[in-house]
Amino acid sequence: MSESAISEFAKARGFNQRTLDRWLSWAPANRDAMKEIAIELKIGENHLRDIMDWLEEISLRDRGSIGEILARQAIIAIRTDPRLGRADKLKRIKEQLRRWRFPRLAAAEDAVRQRIHALKLPGAIRLTVPAGLEGGRLQVEFGALSAVELQAQADALRTAAATQLAAEIFDLLSGRKSIESGD
Repeated sequence: MSESAISEFAKARGFNQRTLDRWLSWAPANRDAMKEIAIELKIGENHLRDIMDWLEEISLRDRGSIGEILARQAIIAIRTDPRLGRADKLKRIKEQLRRWRFPRLAAAEDAVRQRIHALKLPGAIRLTVPAGLEGGRLQVEFGALSAVELQAQADALRTAAATQLAAEIFDLLSGRKSIESGD
């Protein structure tokens, strides 16, 4: 039963046969758990392949089934959140799976965000890092309505840049400092 539903879904979405074969090779419980989410969220092939990659890797590392991973409370909470639309649910589920798949990277991202928040910069100044800390760069964005406001923001950035927190952010971004060792 589930094989035909999966095949119909894949055909309707134009999936490559290799992707479909891979999905159908999973144990029935795993296959069905993925089917529920795929149909519910109308997942495209590229997203499905990412999700399948991460689920297989998490399953192997954690010695659990894909169905068990998809039944974790964090995934259920996202799927049942009435405030979220289909696209937001898919985005959040992928992000949660990515965090489980790459826990050290997720911890480093969290540590960078905590330090950025701890800088307590004015609301007009926004510091961000690329997804996955790719490139190791900190992005700075701000706007000013006057020369006085521009000077105040530049002063706040200068002060923040001189702190230990800023140094730690760049150490984390460059990989010179790891979360586990604290070095």
